[in-house]
Amino acid sequence: MMNKLYQIKRTGGFTLLETLVALSVLAITLGVLYQIFGFSLRNIQHAKDYSYAQMLAESKLAEIGKGIPVKEGDYGGNFDNKYSWQMNIKPASGNSTGDELVYTYKVMFTISWPTDGTSRSITIDTYRLSAGDV
Repeated sequence: MMNKLYQIKRTGGFTLLETLVALSVLAITLGVLYQIFGFSLRNIQHAKDYSYAQMLAESKLAEIGKGIPVKEGDYGGNFDNKYSWQMNIKPASGNSTGDELVYTYKVMFTISWPTDGTSRSITIDTYRLSAGDV
């Protein structure tokens, strides 16, 4: 009868070890989710930067022949104090006799910007036509 007095009746509940294991699994899971979320936010910002740089590049390329002459040379500048651009215009390679009515120029346009301690850039190569001497 004495043994029965000291017996502890176990009811539903968790032991300390089970609680610690559950908290550890929760902490690891939340840590992984936090890293995935942070990585996704960085990727969203990179995509936004690339899209904006592409838009700036297209707008600057549209100026060729209007604000920027279609002639051989190097040009450069900045957008928004973050994006910098360089443009090289040179005659396209090919057989030229020098008496053409229209000349073809190769345009190499690069826009770059700093991000996360590195530099990212987009390079666009295109061609433009220019009237020759008539």
